[in-house]
Amino acid sequence: MFGKAIILIVSILSHLLIYNFIRTSLVYKNRQEVDQILTYLNKYLTNTYYAPSANHSAYNSILVKPEYDYCKRSDLYKFYHPDVIMTDTYTFREVKGVIRETLRSSYFDCIPQMYLKMKNSQSKHAYSNKLIALSKHILPEQLTLPFTYYDQLIHKFKVGQASLCLFQKYNHLPSRHVLSHKDNLMNNQYKYIDSLREKGVDQECIQNATFIPKTYRLFQKQDCKEFFDYLNSKEYKDKIAKEGPQFITKVGLEVHRGRGIKVLFPEETKKLQEKYKNGKSCGADHSLLVAQQYIGNPMLFNNHKIEFRIYWVLASTNPIIAYAYDKTLIRRCIAPFDKFSLNKEAHVCNTAIVKSTLKQRGADLDLDDENADESELFIDWKLDYLQDLLLQQGKIKDKKWLQNYLYPTVDRMIIHSIKSVEDQITRDSRLAEFFAADFILTDDLKIHIMEINYNPQTLKTTPARQKQHAKMAQDMIDIQNAYLRSKYLRFKKITPQNISQNEKRFQTSRLNYYTKKYRRNK
Repeated sequence: MFGKAIILIVSILSHLLIYNFIRTSLVYKNRQEVDQILTYLNKYLTNTYYAPSANHSAYNSILVKPEYDYCKRSDLYKFYHPDVIMTDTYTFREVKGVIRETLRSSYFDCIPQMYLKMKNSQSKHAYSNKLIALSKHILPEQLTLPFTYYDQLIHKFKVGQASLCLFQKYNHLPSRHVLSHKDNLMNNQYKYIDSLREKGVDQECIQNATFIPKTYRLFQKQDCKEFFDYLNSKEYKDKIAKEGPQFITKVGLEVHRGRGIKVLFPEETKKLQEKYKNGKSCGADHSLLVAQQYIGNPMLFNNHKIEFRIYWVLASTNPIIAYAYDKTLIRRCIAPFDKFSLNKEAHVCNTAIVKSTLKQRGADLDLDDENADESELFIDWKLDYLQDLLLQQGKIKDKKWLQNYLYPTVDRMIIHSIKSVEDQITRDSRLAEFFAADFILTDDLKIHIMEINYNPQTLKTTPARQKQHAKMAQDMIDIQNAYLRSKYLRFKKITPQNISQNEKRFQTSRLNYYTKKYRRNK
């Protein structure tokens, strides 16, 4: 009896092996046709965003351009190994920090799998430096979601051939500057509001679509002249006397972490007037400087000005899909607030400025130290506590104020900021970007976006903060995976199991047929 059972089990296993062998043989029999479709789609359904010269060094990178047909091999490999996409996540982060640690603890880190391939076999002891320069990193075929700090995969590699393959998601946009550069953010808001007026949109809707305080673009002649006319007016001087500083100036382009921000105290105002000859040189200066209305009635906590940061991810740009994270970073200015204070640290709550101030005071504070005292840097509570605080102070009565007012207002502002640049964003379902919008809440509970940053810092100030940022990184990866897997399943669905049912060669008309179906399902 026992022998018959063994024979039965062996028979079943044999049949299963034969079935899997036949099934695999039938799939791989059409490898050439699958290869043709993937090559065709990679070639015609993508853009080459940027292909700089070999000596281009504007972007730091651990990578050198991989082989030309990398995407062809990578997509074909994933087509026959669904688990690489549907079950696993192959990723990497080249810079140390919370995100890299999270990726390594939760997913497959591809960096150990990258190896150097030498282009020649000259003597290493004589030409070691030259060999290193001529070598190149080979990306693993399994790579699905590179989550890089620097955007080398766009700015160094050719899209669809050496990076950004069909079955990959990537966390950077080549057009992210339209939101993250302060001059662009201001420019695009004004254009957006003008377009709404031209469409006959009512004033209340326009007011709801306005997401930044009143701003003058000093690199535009008309804005610049209007600003200096106001600066020289009696109205402005009276406001200064009654309310303190009225404007801050910011520099556009890649200037973050508090650099380039100046509160227009008397001395700073005088220097600005000298630079622009009190408005006479407007139109001649192109330094991308903006003057933004200073919010002189901020919400205070223990007599300190506070700001809060909302993290959000643009998960796809074709179609445009964004997710805002409901956990926030609340920052407190290091100096007590006084609207007449000449101390910048009372007005600007930027983390880098606070850290610099602490160092000047001789405080040895390490932002990456989990045991560091962050009492002077951050308020380690959620917006729920802010709601409780406002209820206690009698400023609000709605116990669902967050859900009914703050979150919808924040979401609306982020939506309008995206809509203001939707015609400038690179449209591609493989592209994404991680942003942070900095908001200020006034004493009368109005909300303004101060700026938007891409690739924001995720510091390890406390174990709680590290845990929160790690969870956020996992959520962003999971969102990207969801869209990548959906795309993969749709592609597999429109690709017949047996593409060449007849012996005729694959014709261009068939390629066009699958391309059209892919476009409709993309």
